[in-house]
Amino acid sequence: MSPHETLFRLEATQALERAVVDHTPLCRFTVWDFPGDYYEGDDNVFGGATSLIFVVDAQDEPYDHVMQSFTNAVTRALELNPSIVVEVFINKVDGELFLTDEFKFDCRTDIMGQVATELADAGVSPDSVHIRYHLTSIYDHSIYEALSRVVQRLIPQLPTLENLLNVLVSQCSMEKAYLFDVVSKLFICTDPGPVDMQSVELCSDMIDVVLDVSGIYGLGPSQLELSNTAGEAHSISSVDPHTSGDRENGDGISGPDELVGTLISQAPAEDLEEEMVDPDSAYDSESASVIRLSNGMVLYLKEVDTMLALVCITRSENFRKKSLINYNIGCLKKALRALVQPMVEN
Repeated sequence: MSPHETLFRLEATQALERAVVDHTPLCRFTVWDFPGDYYEGDDNVFGGATSLIFVVDAQDEPYDHVMQSFTNAVTRALELNPSIVVEVFINKVDGELFLTDEFKFDCRTDIMGQVATELADAGVSPDSVHIRYHLTSIYDHSIYEALSRVVQRLIPQLPTLENLLNVLVSQCSMEKAYLFDVVSKLFICTDPGPVDMQSVELCSDMIDVVLDVSGIYGLGPSQLELSNTAGEAHSISSVDPHTSGDRENGDGISGPDELVGTLISQAPAEDLEEEMVDPDSAYDSESASVIRLSNGMVLYLKEVDTMLALVCITRSENFRKKSLINYNIGCLKKALRALVQPMVEN
């Protein structure tokens, strides 16, 4: 659904709605969507929650009525769950009112001041609640970045994932690496380096290209059996079919990090490319793609787990040893399996 279609195809939330996100074992959570004045409902909504996301319409000034609902919701949530984290999405920071970043920051400063005043009047100590503010819009990738930051707090293995990506980036001389949930296009992890929103947008657009092209030209085994009278079926869902078979022996992820070696050694002994996924899915264990940019950078996408993609940004001169990069990505996949295995068994 495009952003413009949400204006007439999405209705305002009137009651409590529940949605389960379960695309990949590393990214599983439940979203409870409710109106801003829903603070006297089911206690389980706040009691079992990790984060409370409150959306403020930046174009709906003054914010007095919104601040009252926000204070009631936060107060109720803290009573039932003192460890809950509050995320404020300042949405709709687009259009004529927010043509420059200065106007956006002024709006955030204004809302932060009103929130502090309202919570102080309600007797809530600033030290008792952790609030994070995000400027968002559905017309760019800011909403994806904000949601990615929220989801990352739900992943207990996040420090280990960051460490794995950091080792991969350093060993392969990459500029940046992201782990994306293919369905939602949220990046659930990245290396410790600074995040550039333009690079996130490029990676997200690359996933769209891979899924669109694979959906048109990729066929699952059962579909191939219908169209291939010869009887032998092969998966052709990769955008770049040459990337999956380019694997040679080389130096893997090495170094003093014992955790990485332990995870790799604990991984199942099955073939790295074998995945328990939908056989007719356009995105499978062979999915990969290479996009070369005009500025000398290379985007490299590789499937690493069920509905989980690794998107790397590297310089063209560092991409020449592609077989070495594939070997190191294989070691990363093996380590990810060691992380996911206990979660699947439970």
